[in-house]
Amino acid sequence: MGRFFFRLFFLLIAIAISIVIFLTYIGLETDKFDDLIKNKTNEINNNVKLDFIKTKIHLNPTELNLVVKLQKPKILIKNNEINLSKLDLFLSLKNFFNSDFLLKRAEVEFVGNDIKDLTKVTSIFFPRFINKKFKKIFEKGSLEGKFSIPFEPDGTVGKTYDFSGKMSDASINITKKFLIRNLTAVIERDNEIENNGFVIAIKKGSIFDLELADSKINFNFKKNATEIKNYLRTNGKLNFSQIKIITSLFGLNTETFRDINGNADLRTKINFDLDKKFKIKNLSYSMNGKIDSLELIVKDKKIIKKYLPLYNSQIFLKDTNIKLTKSKNNQTTKIEGLIKLNKKFNSFKIKNKYNYSKRSFDVNGIINLTDSLVNISKLNYKKDQGKKSDLIFDVNFISDKYYNIRDLKFSSEKTEIYLSNIKLNRNLEALDFEKLKVKTFSNNIKNNDFLINKSTNIIISGEVFDAEPFLASLYKKDNKKTFDKKFTSKIKINIKRAITGTEDEVSDFAMIGEINKGSFNKLSLKGNFSKDEIIEMTIYQVDKDKKTIEVISDRAKPFVNNFNFIKGFEGGRLEYVSTITKGISSSNLIITDFKVSRVPALAQLLTLASLQGIADTLSGEGIRFEAFEMKSNSEGNILNIEESFALGPAVSILFEGYVDKGKIVSLRGTLVPATKLNSIIAKIPLVGSILVGKKTGEGVVGVSFKMKGPPKDIKTTVNPIKTLTPRFIVRALEKIKKQKKKETK
Repeated sequence: MGRFFFRLFFLLIAIAISIVIFLTYIGLETDKFDDLIKNKTNEINNNVKLDFIKTKIHLNPTELNLVVKLQKPKILIKNNEINLSKLDLFLSLKNFFNSDFLLKRAEVEFVGNDIKDLTKVTSIFFPRFINKKFKKIFEKGSLEGKFSIPFEPDGTVGKTYDFSGKMSDASINITKKFLIRNLTAVIERDNEIENNGFVIAIKKGSIFDLELADSKINFNFKKNATEIKNYLRTNGKLNFSQIKIITSLFGLNTETFRDINGNADLRTKINFDLDKKFKIKNLSYSMNGKIDSLELIVKDKKIIKKYLPLYNSQIFLKDTNIKLTKSKNNQTTKIEGLIKLNKKFNSFKIKNKYNYSKRSFDVNGIINLTDSLVNISKLNYKKDQGKKSDLIFDVNFISDKYYNIRDLKFSSEKTEIYLSNIKLNRNLEALDFEKLKVKTFSNNIKNNDFLINKSTNIIISGEVFDAEPFLASLYKKDNKKTFDKKFTSKIKINIKRAITGTEDEVSDFAMIGEINKGSFNKLSLKGNFSKDEIIEMTIYQVDKDKKTIEVISDRAKPFVNNFNFIKGFEGGRLEYVSTITKGISSSNLIITDFKVSRVPALAQLLTLASLQGIADTLSGEGIRFEAFEMKSNSEGNILNIEESFALGPAVSILFEGYVDKGKIVSLRGTLVPATKLNSIIAKIPLVGSILVGKKTGEGVVGVSFKMKGPPKDIKTTVNPIKTLTPRFIVRALEKIKKQKKKETK
């Protein structure tokens, strides 16, 4: 009896094992669940229907579940058919026996479907706003994958679904102009991502000519938004049109550039949230990588050309590392490598931080300028190409409001220029400053060595100052002022030696003054050419709207030397008075006892007047003049010469006209040889006999002339005259009387 039960027990165990093996590996074919499965599917989603040939029941011994495997399954979604390679339904053993068909999960696999079919499936499992976007962006490609869909006890789809798949040879339109081509990527659930998000690992693909291999995109589905993290690896060539599209996604501005072409290997992180309305929020990004080569053509910047004369708007970069980070409030860019502005590459390092709320830039770095020609005209300094030099800077600015130079240092051999806390307005006029230290060399000779400090007042002191640019600026109209209209300060200068651009150096150069609302209203300047020769300059306010400038110099050459149409000027004493009222100046210039040897315009005039002898003297030893006086007024760029008179032993000239600076010169006047002038004056009763004796001249008295044209192409015409205007004679008499008085003293 006991043996019978023992055999029966083992037989039942064998039968049970056989049934388990059969159900696990072969399965039981049945149509018991066909209608039930189709009806339940329709209950879950009215737009989704299942179709299949038959079902098989399998046992899942590891989970003690029954698996209903559908043979040749299809999904019909809104009459769109999707062929599936697998659809397995998992339910508990308990549900099988009580006919309560409650799914625990479903597993779906599909192979080789058109990528557009993805939207048919995702309409079931993904939020609607994502599915709408999928329909817009997927253009072509194939898709294979596997879904694992959990179900809640109430029959609804659970949230912790799983998916893995592969996208092959796909084209995706992120925007109309932003197309990802030939994309092959693997899509998997990543347990390391919060809420078990998905990761798309890109194996192949490109944006424009940039390869995307080794890039990743992570999706994390939260309650009110989808968090997306992109890790992009881009390697290849880019042109300007492509760069503009890419930078627009980052909110970067390319208006400074006219063209960009290059080759780079970059790694970019782009993180953002998509809300339920598919709006991007909390955007942040970072980029780092290497620029193998890059050609930039920037829009013309006159301010750069002013200091780097060889700058031609074309910049080359190579072997350059770049790092860009964008947070909620700031965007930071670091770039370091080799830059070519002319013929050779030099090193550079720049860091730029942009504050979105303030719209301000903080830029600092160092640039090697060895291959650049550097020109700082206001210091009369030039650095030749090939001389080692560096520019270190730290600047804060809002381009349409202000520029704050925290630190700027230029160094080249023995030359050093240092600026500290210089605040400028939008027109580069000084609002305030702290310190300037300047030491420069011209032809290996020190031409500047001074220090400027400002606390309450401006104090300038030093060994040497090159005043040649300052002297040249006295005769040039510059719309840009040195100081902002709100700038007010007292100023004191003590320089041992001032260079003038001639051999006439000034020692013990000293000045005190006061700047009020951006311009000098008081100034007293003194210096010595020698023990007995001085230079003095004063500015004083006459009333609210009027100020007067007076200059007295025992040597006129430092001032005249800056007139490029006069060469070979020697001797002379200068007196200058100018009254300025609301931007309009009225001036009187007197230079006495001087000689000129090269004046092209005068030489041409003498030749046309058939005064070749005097013209030859001009090009030889030079023509001497006892006096030159010019009365003028100016407004803006127009200089009106009311009257100008030059009297000399060889020739005398009276002229008037106007000069539109940089555009046109228009003069007319009278030229008379001294012998003819003397003969006319001699005929004047009493005065003539006293001044020039009884001799009289014959023939033509002189010539009238006109000179007009651009400064470098002035046309001159002359006409002989037999009589002089009364004004010419009166002015000649005045000068001769003054000269006689000096000789009798």
